Amino acid sequence: MRSIFFWEEAGLSLTDANPYGGLLARGLARSGVELLAGYANEFDREWVLANRGRVDVLHLNWPHYLYDAPDLAGRVERLAALIDNLALARELGYKIVWTVHNLFPHDSSTPDLDRLARLAITQLSTALIAHCQYSRTLVQRHFHRSDGLFVIPHGHFMDVYPNTVSRQRARQKYGIGEDNFVYLFFGNVRPYKGLEKLLDVFCSLPDDHLRLLLAAKVYNEYGEQFVAHARQRDPRIIVHPSRFFANEEFQDFFNAADVSVLPFVDVLTSGSAITALGFGQPLITPGVGCLPELVDNTMGILYEPKQPDPKQPDPKQSDVLKEAMVAIQTRDQQAMRQAAVQRARSLDWDEIGRRTLAAYQHGG
Repeated sequence: MRSIFFWEEAGLSLTDANPYGGLLARGLARSGVELLAGYANEFDREWVLANRGRVDVLHLNWPHYLYDAPDLAGRVERLAALIDNLALARELGYKIVWTVHNLFPHDSSTPDLDRLARLAITQLSTALIAHCQYSRTLVQRHFHRSDGLFVIPHGHFMDVYPNTVSRQRARQKYGIGEDNFVYLFFGNVRPYKGLEKLLDVFCSLPDDHLRLLLAAKVYNEYGEQFVAHARQRDPRIIVHPSRFFANEEFQDFFNAADVSVLPFVDVLTSGSAITALGFGQPLITPGVGCLPELVDNTMGILYEPKQPDPKQPDPKQSDVLKEAMVAIQTRDQQAMRQAAVQRARSLDWDEIGRRTLAAYQHGG
């Protein structure tokens, strides 16, 4: 069986792209499936016709990349073409599978169009993959689909991110002392990540031995402004921005830190949380999206976020995060690290490959 996975421009590389695609390809290969990279600019009517009989499955992950354009008119035109081509593919016998990594794109300026796209893709798909039971429930509620809806977890990244640097060496790299307690945020700087709240809470903590290490992936003006603000906010904050962190750099950040903090405002699936677990990193994160099915209090602190009321701003909204950041300092770090690694190892790519093959074989 051969499947085309519409992923990133760097394809299924384990080093130059998010390695999820390449790891999925490795897991599927052990189940007899060849997974190849697909590209949005190549997927047209001619491609569908030319690859009939050569390709069995079209696998989508982030659909908005397939119809993205600089303006609304361009997006509408590209979406119409995408739906036509997927419909043609179904008529010709292709299987179509969508992994619902996100219900909708983050920070979208065209939510109505995005909803239309997902409704159409849901109806044209022979199977859908959700990463947790909560995600499955959302797909049923928003897109009215229950048949052929598989729950398959997001796999770990332990095989692609080296982890040989010692805690001492990692701390020396960032000028962090052995007696410092270090919180880490590693990931893209985007509004839904809750980073402004993290800065506010950290700066309210009085202890001089605390540090906040920000490994900030910055690729737009919002990120640049956040980095500039963080650098001025508190001398205990250590900021390392980059558009891209190489695989071997991850270990420096995670091994220098005591705990990762992911104060998401809104999230469904979190590769950042899975990355942290793979490094044996305890987590502080809210109980939103798939996170309650991924993390429990043996491997950190899963807190219940308060629901904000825009008409009545509550200055105590960050209290739950602050309480978690204080409480985790006295927890058994070694026990949490062991639980984190054990959880990450359970997210096995061979099993994910077998279950994905079942999704590929569903329907007709």
